[in-house]
Amino acid sequence: MSNTESKKMNLYIINNVLSDYTSGMAVIAAESKEQCREFFIKEFSEYHAEEFDKYAIFTVIEGVQHSAGVVAYEYGGG
Repeated sequence: MSNTESKKMNLYIINNVLSDYTSGMAVIAAESKEQCREFFIKEFSEYHAEEFDKYAIFTVIEGVQHSAGVVAYEYGGG
């Protein structure tokens, strides 16, 4: 399998992050929650790390055929 092909991943739907008056959300395809956090910090910086660690609400869909990384996101707004 080449690096460009997708493989079975967990799809993490993360609510209560990327806040700006109201909560935002992110969707990340990763092999583990630890890898998901790495992608999250790489994309959104350490500024939002505390939201991920303390306040995030996760829904996980297992076995999704998708390449690893950030799939979608929406910042909260006021």
